[in-house]
Amino acid sequence: SAYNSRGASKAALKDYYGAISDYNKAIELDPNYAKAYNNRSISKELLGDLTGACADAKKAIKLGSNSSVKWVASNCN
Repeated sequence: SAYNSRGASKAALKDYYGAISDYNKAIELDPNYAKAYNNRSISKELLGDLTGACADAKKAIKLGSNSSVKWVASNCN
């Protein structure tokens, strides 16, 4: 959770690439960490990577997170 929190701090500072790096590490350490997938999805969207954002949001939903369901329905095929 430390990497996820650090990623969120970087995202708040608009360092989305740095945030994604931290979310990647959080996911590497726990491949079932839905919150890290969801957060990485947001950073990817803000960088214009809609394909990557959709993939991460769908993975977060598959892992039990419901926070992206409406976003996925509106933005992903």
